Amino acid sequence: MSTRFFNLMEEKTGVCLNDVQKRAVLHTDGPLLLLASPGSGKTTTLNMKIGYLLLEKKVKADRIMAITFSKASANDMSERFGRFFSSLTEDYVHFSTIHSFAFKVVRESLTKNGQQFQLIEGNISDEELKKGWDGPDIPLHKKFILKKLYEEMNGTQITDDEMDELMTYISFVKNRMIQTGDLGGVTSDVLNAAAIYQSYERFKKNHDGKLLLDFDDMLTYCHQILLGDTEILSKYQQQFEYILTDESQDNSIVQHEIVELLAKPQNNLCVVADDDQSIFMWRGSDVTKLLQFEKTYEDATVMTMSQNYRSSQEIVKASNQFIKRNKNRYSKEMFTKNEGHKQVEVKNMSKYEEQLNYVTEEIKKSGGAEEIAVLYRNNSSAVPLADKLDKAGIDFYMKDIDAKFFKHWIVEDMLNFMRFSYNDRRVDILERIHTKFNAYISKQQIFYLKKKKNSQISVFDILLDSTLPDYQYRNIKQAKKLFKELNGMEPYKAIRTIREKLGYDRAIQKMVEKFGFNVEHLMSILDTLEKIAEGLGSLKGFADRLKELEKLLQTSKYNKNKSALTLTTFHSAKGLEYDKVYMIDLINGVIPSKEDMETYRNQDTGPMEEAVRLFYVGMTRARTNLELLTYNYKGSERVTESIFAMNVRKIIQPAAEKSKRRGHAPDLSDENLLKPDEIELGRKVVHRKFGPGIIAEYGGDQIGIRFDEVGYKELLLDVCIENGLLRKSEEKV
Repeated sequence: MSTRFFNLMEEKTGVCLNDVQKRAVLHTDGPLLLLASPGSGKTTTLNMKIGYLLLEKKVKADRIMAITFSKASANDMSERFGRFFSSLTEDYVHFSTIHSFAFKVVRESLTKNGQQFQLIEGNISDEELKKGWDGPDIPLHKKFILKKLYEEMNGTQITDDEMDELMTYISFVKNRMIQTGDLGGVTSDVLNAAAIYQSYERFKKNHDGKLLLDFDDMLTYCHQILLGDTEILSKYQQQFEYILTDESQDNSIVQHEIVELLAKPQNNLCVVADDDQSIFMWRGSDVTKLLQFEKTYEDATVMTMSQNYRSSQEIVKASNQFIKRNKNRYSKEMFTKNEGHKQVEVKNMSKYEEQLNYVTEEIKKSGGAEEIAVLYRNNSSAVPLADKLDKAGIDFYMKDIDAKFFKHWIVEDMLNFMRFSYNDRRVDILERIHTKFNAYISKQQIFYLKKKKNSQISVFDILLDSTLPDYQYRNIKQAKKLFKELNGMEPYKAIRTIREKLGYDRAIQKMVEKFGFNVEHLMSILDTLEKIAEGLGSLKGFADRLKELEKLLQTSKYNKNKSALTLTTFHSAKGLEYDKVYMIDLINGVIPSKEDMETYRNQDTGPMEEAVRLFYVGMTRARTNLELLTYNYKGSERVTESIFAMNVRKIIQPAAEKSKRRGHAPDLSDENLLKPDEIELGRKVVHRKFGPGIIAEYGGDQIGIRFDEVGYKELLLDVCIENGLLRKSEEKV
């Protein structure tokens, strides 16, 4: 019977499954974990399994539950199912996200109990966000409620970055099913995040008798209903004889729990996942549930689809070896029967600008003949690249359109400085920036200027005519001079003047200390503005260019089927594939992030292992060409090559070129030996021969150390690590 089915599939659909795929299709009774390596044909296999249930086991379509992580994945699976089986059966299996199923359960339960409810997600206009608590038309929207609660709690406006961080925090707490008493263990950059979350939950439960629900509530309420309402639970357990879940490595704890409840008691469950591609821990996904599958289901079967049909020999070998950095994973060996093509390349450049120039020139050379993707960890990497590509006349499709950059308060500050340089009589503009440059203008002085209402005189002159302490008199006089000069400067020089001579960078540092902002993120925005400003002749030209770029990013979505070039984050690239992939900005502090490295040093390996998986996802998007790009300087700042890029270089270089160990091999299990993950500028180390020193330079194959006794030396990093020459010192400077 099974042979007939597979022959029919090959004849009607052109799909020819390998032995593991066939065994997975035939395994219908009991729990199955199907581990699917990148490019191993998991979606096709899952569809064939559903086809087998319908055509051979004669299972009714409404007895099969097929769940995937996102709407896009559900649509993709549904489209493929139609393509494969529309000519073979009229039965149609509904593919849905777990959120849509959960909401169905919640609606049913709340309606049954006569409880009114309202969803508080979706779009909200800036005008609605500006409304107050009072009045009949309070916008019942998640962002509005959180904005007002933040303002009440912290006495200041919430920024876009803080709103994103707060919403991510709430989603994480709910998806991980973290109890109120344990909130202290969840870190957040948002001031009073736990207290705001608790106020938010109270508000939703007590609003005019109507229950307010966000997307995460669909999951938590569904879970509570299935646990507490035996009638509803039994109904769905009896309805769904077979449950299949795709992309299960992205499921959160509460999602895994919902699936476990529905699958009982038969546990005819097929979980398709790749623990090596679990990359959404920050929003609550939990790879631990997959790793414990055989403990959760005593009679579980685990199969591994390791054959990669996507990538060349070189990419598969390098990726397979790289992911073995991680210890908390299922052991598997990805392989391919595809031909060899070109070795993976790691390119270390001197400056950040060289990376942008290189990518742009290489893409221009390709002439649109192949599908190319440029991948990056953070959306902030996309803006200077988009600027460069646009100036070179290269169209692109951007998968993650994040125009928040152009509305960020830092961008608005820079524009306000420039506007004020055109007209230093504008008290309204001065009021927005007076705390952000070194004239020490107080709120009382702003109030004084407003009362004067003299639009014909420079605000600086009005202040200089008042009684001022000597230090402020000098600073205001200097500020007046600088703003006058600013107006005639080229934009790049103007931004440098604002940052350095007017003291904007120092003001940002003070805000970071006060509010806990991410200083690297803020400085990267300033650096990006400088890149955009290069070569522009006027401040107006700079403002116009920002508007052009914002429009360019927003309209790039219309290039999806027209451009061979895609710009996207590592996260959003998952599930996609391209002929050639460039992974950019591969420096420590970006991937892995500073937080990843810090938690790793503190014996928490989870975030670092997730960063490894994220890098692995990027590598495995490529079919034939993969290039990893890194650099040593961003502006005047010395940066260091990502330890992941260094790992890959070590994997791909021929054995003959590797540093050869001499004498007896050292005991590399010694925990006091310095490991690549622990290298950072300013760290104290002890060299076996040269004694104590401080890491002063780091990048590419070399490490520069300033030793107490013998001065500065540049050493080959591989030699130091492989021979255990460097030991850690507890102190850091």
